Amino acid sequence: MTTRGLRLALERLEEFAMASLLAFMTLLTFAQVVLRYVFNSGWVWSLEATTYSFAALVLIGMSYGVRTNSHIAVDLVTRRLPPKLRQVVAGIAVVLCLSYCGMMLYGSALFVDRLAALGNNARDIPIAKWILTLVMPLGFALLSYRFLVVGWEVITGADVDVGNQAHGDRS
Repeated sequence: MTTRGLRLALERLEEFAMASLLAFMTLLTFAQVVLRYVFNSGWVWSLEATTYSFAALVLIGMSYGVRTNSHIAVDLVTRRLPPKLRQVVAGIAVVLCLSYCGMMLYGSALFVDRLAALGNNARDIPIAKWILTLVMPLGFALLSYRFLVVGWEVITGADVDVGNQAHGDRS
């Protein structure tokens, strides 16, 4: 498989995961409401499942936002800078974002490792807690990859306007 094919497969997997998580959360919440108010019953594990699903959706959604350039950008000042200086500022922003991702990736990997060593299960779901939190380092690894792509575009001059909606999907 080519690099482009791997990148497209990763994008499709990212989109499928987000759509699946959103559908799961919606259906589970709907079923829980019906069970509670119609049948005076419910599932004990539904809130925890929805919480972990939402966390996974956010973590995957961060990288999607960077990939599609749909994140919030405050570019009032940078738009007025000359192109070369704008490129330098964008490069600094990417380095700061990658530093943050690196710290979060390291910290979340330690967190998952410690949970695995403890061997705890989730509170209401009979699954090891480390499996449910594994999305943290995976999400930050994916976000790091997206920022590396943006950094490469800034270095090569392909995308100096980080945050500009006109550039569309940067894949």
